[in-house]
Amino acid sequence: MRSFWVGLPRLFTILALGLLAASTASQSAAAACPDIPMAVAGPMTGDWALMGEEMRRGAQLAADDINAKGGIGGCKIALVVLDDQGNPVTAIAIAKAFARDRVRFVVGHYNSGSSIPASQIYAKNNTVMVSPASTNPGLTEFKLWNVVRTAGRDDVQGTFAGEYMVDHFAARNLAIVSDGTPYGDGLANKARKALRAKGHPEKLAIKVRYDQTNFGDLIGRMKAAKIDVAFFAGLGDQLGRLIRQSDEADMHLQFISGDGAMVKGLTGLAGPAVQGTLIVFSPEDRSNPAAKDVVARFRSQGFEPEAYTLKSYAAVQVIAGGIEMAGVQAPRLVAAAIKSGKPISTVLGDLTFDAKGDRRQPDVAMYVWTKQANGGLSLEPMK
Repeated sequence: MRSFWVGLPRLFTILALGLLAASTASQSAAAACPDIPMAVAGPMTGDWALMGEEMRRGAQLAADDINAKGGIGGCKIALVVLDDQGNPVTAIAIAKAFARDRVRFVVGHYNSGSSIPASQIYAKNNTVMVSPASTNPGLTEFKLWNVVRTAGRDDVQGTFAGEYMVDHFAARNLAIVSDGTPYGDGLANKARKALRAKGHPEKLAIKVRYDQTNFGDLIGRMKAAKIDVAFFAGLGDQLGRLIRQSDEADMHLQFISGDGAMVKGLTGLAGPAVQGTLIVFSPEDRSNPAAKDVVARFRSQGFEPEAYTLKSYAAVQVIAGGIEMAGVQAPRLVAAAIKSGKPISTVLGDLTFDAKGDRRQPDVAMYVWTKQANGGLSLEPMK
């Protein structure tokens, strides 16, 4: 990953050039209705670049589709994309840059650890932020006026996972492992509360470092505690290594994890031992009837709209819907309109949001890594 101080000037240059190009391209129509500066901020490089690409693709097609239909009240969206590298420091710098350049609508960020500090800067600088991916409850529990998300919350995921563990593995010894990040701790804490509420507390609760790659000590502790089922609250890169190393240590655990484990490289990291691993994620957005046309067009481009693609498309629709309901582009009025409880039509179906900015519609389901007839592995919804 490039150093922050080396990459930052380039980020600002990209932002300035993007806004200048958008402004120049629309000068002929600007007198009547200037373009609406909107941005996508997420990890376009680094460990989570695949998710950043999904965000970029989803937001770009949504903006293109809205513009093709005449824009928002006749105003076109001028979209720029910036790379926060999944780094909170870079995310903060980007948020400050957007504030200086009067970007008032942001789709982002991906990591909760980036979204939470950036959201506070946006709030102070009159910017609405709609995250398609950050699921830590703290993002909306600050009750900032400007924060909305089209993704669900970790407490819903964590509670669902904890209840599932008791309902399906009540006779087993359970462990909760967190990567120590805001995302991981939020997910783990809700899972633990759910276990205890059902009278089946975990036998082992432990944290690892978010950048840890060797899990020998953790595996040793789980062996000593005779753990059968482990809920890993963290990201896919670590989960994959933990699954492989556990298997190599002849400890064949039932692993469960959250949406942070939805990475394409999980099978490569975990190997065949990934089979049977359970993942808590949102219901399959691609099967939503409202998304049929958009999914077909993505596939015609040779791109499969997985994970955060449609949630990012919906994030742009939510911002557009808020502007249309408010009748103005004033960010505070737009945010209030989004949080008013009135439905906004999106590729995820009609969405309504509460006063915190959380979607009211359930967004959780269980998936399992399954071996296919051809010998390959794929993640499938639990039946």
